[in-house]
Amino acid sequence: WPGVVDVFQWAKQNVTSILSSCLASHAAFKQFYGIERHLMSDGKLWGVYSHRITEPQHPLVSNINTRFDVPHSRFNEVTRQQLNDAGLKVLIESATAGVHLAVSDDLFREVYFQGHPEYNFNSLLKEYKREVMRFYGGQRSDYPAQPVNYFTEQAQPVIGDYKEQVIQARIAHLKMPEFPEAELERLVDNTWWDTGKAVFNNWLGLV
Repeated sequence: WPGVVDVFQWAKQNVTSILSSCLASHAAFKQFYGIERHLMSDGKLWGVYSHRITEPQHPLVSNINTRFDVPHSRFNEVTRQQLNDAGLKVLIESATAGVHLAVSDDLFREVYFQGHPEYNFNSLLKEYKREVMRFYGGQRSDYPAQPVNYFTEQAQPVIGDYKEQVIQARIAHLKMPEFPEAELERLVDNTWWDTGKAVFNNWLGLV
């Protein structure tokens, strides 16, 4: 934590705009505003969720879709009310996933993503693979649920068959079956990359 604080303080003094994502945003909220994130009551928010622009006049969100998807992967959140109370401005949010993009009261000095617009098409797939391996290895007791709204319908038979193979292998103390990563990669729709890139390019242009 002291090292992170040092980075934030240096950035405050030396850069035009600070852009943070997910855990880094939560750390910056705590450091700059004393905002404490809280554990989500429904467990991990994990998947791809629909979002809308709430401040379309802001240059960070110019020339992008008014509705689009964003990946999230977190156990904790900071709410719109907490950000409003601290004087920050929310630019993008979701009815399900909450705030995605917010900025400081000067509208640009600090830029915060609570989601992961930088995720590659297979980032959630690799997280899912990691959790399946943790289940097989005994680090978690339950077989992981799929990331929400991430895999296509065509992927469901592959996922279901593999789940049965893993459970049976664990019971029989057999080697874990090879994860069908290449097959599942072909069954993922990337519905967020272009918009995420556009927002980042808007930020880079403003810098």
